[in-house]
Amino acid sequence: MMDEYKDKRYIKEIIKEYNILLESWGSSESWDLNQFKTLENMIFETTKIDVNANTLKRFFQQKTGNPQLATKDALCRFLGYSGYTDFVMKKTKKEETTSIHTENVHTENVVEETKEHTDNIDKNVNSSQLDNASNKVTKDPEEVSNRIYKKNKWYVNFTAILLLVIVGYMLYTYKLKDMYVEYLISKIEFTTSQVKGICPLTVTFSYHIPASLFKDITVVYEEANGDVSERKLNENIDKINATYIYEGEAFCHLKYKDRIIKTIPVECRKTGWSVFVREERKKIFRVFPMEQAYNDSGYVSLPIENVPQEAHTNHMFVSYVFYKEKLIDGDNFIYEARVRNSKQENAVPCSDIIMYIHSDTAMHGFAMNENGYAYIKFISGENTIKGDEYNLSRFNFNSSEWHVMTIKVVNKKTTFYVDGEEVLGMDYNEPLGYANELTLRFKGCGAVDYVKVYNLDGKVVYEENFDSDKRK
Repeated sequence: MMDEYKDKRYIKEIIKEYNILLESWGSSESWDLNQFKTLENMIFETTKIDVNANTLKRFFQQKTGNPQLATKDALCRFLGYSGYTDFVMKKTKKEETTSIHTENVHTENVVEETKEHTDNIDKNVNSSQLDNASNKVTKDPEEVSNRIYKKNKWYVNFTAILLLVIVGYMLYTYKLKDMYVEYLISKIEFTTSQVKGICPLTVTFSYHIPASLFKDITVVYEEANGDVSERKLNENIDKINATYIYEGEAFCHLKYKDRIIKTIPVECRKTGWSVFVREERKKIFRVFPMEQAYNDSGYVSLPIENVPQEAHTNHMFVSYVFYKEKLIDGDNFIYEARVRNSKQENAVPCSDIIMYIHSDTAMHGFAMNENGYAYIKFISGENTIKGDEYNLSRFNFNSSEWHVMTIKVVNKKTTFYVDGEEVLGMDYNEPLGYANELTLRFKGCGAVDYVKVYNLDGKVVYEENFDSDKRK
């Protein structure tokens, strides 16, 4: 019951923070379903966690008892916390000084009031005792009064001390112990220096775990095809190796009891082109050979009938991905592609077209779309400009027409172009090193006519025109 009470209190704190953040919407008690759908999309774009609009409505309008931890984690991550536990810890830490001070003052008042009450009782008792004792020659009235007062005072002091001990024990049991465990979890180190490479890929994970937690720690391997395996760690060493076989996005999870506390994504690639289909909200991920996307028109576009039926939603993304180790210097190059995302390619509103070039450590890229200005973004190294933070409504882009999108990087200065016209320029500081992956991502199936990568002197490093005779 104590945990439920605490949860209800912190849920109210979460709702309070959202009401402050979204003040222009009015009180969350009056939000309609469209507002909750907007919030659903905002949370997903920030956290990559799907919380259904109806779930949000029940949460904010207090029509559910105790929401799932995953829901609370997502809501807290959107607010800038690492999760619900982090939210509780920070709120608790903030309240501790005030709480402890209030408890001390309250205890002092209780003791003082009790003492005052006892004094009154003593006076009444003494009066009665003296009246009775007046008929007895053998008893001293003053002696009787002192003895009764001392006895009652001892009971009051003992009760006050006992209350303090009980309160202290409860604080330790319900707060301090949990806080200490969370503190130890925050000290866990779990890292790797390699997260991308050619299949089969063997990755070495390093770890340092507090001894008191070790018996409850396991590592979980999740392959790109969905296969999952779990094993214990060796306390006598600080490294563990895992081999990933299947192409696509895999994971390594560190788990404390039944709770995943850290996750490291791993990308297995094969040399050349592949097609990735992803519906993130349903956790659908499929890999197809590029040959399935070729057609007689001289460009590639994955037929919609090849996409799993359950992925036919407004959140389906298809990516055409090329991988080659040390493809080009990631800080000096020109990368261009002719692309389209029309109804013919089963475009999904707002018909996003996204162009990336990756190294093992960072990326350059930009996303354009038709009228969905909040989802426009530009990335260069460690810097990002996003449409939900800046007014990018000036960028008009008809995705149903063919466009040449270009990224040019010269000595850590990045320029983005559409059809030969400069769209935006930005700088970055941390070098990318060798670029090894080209990605053209579409909300829908999209189409790619050609891809070219140049040196700054104009020499073609890589080119693909997707001629239909290459499908075999």
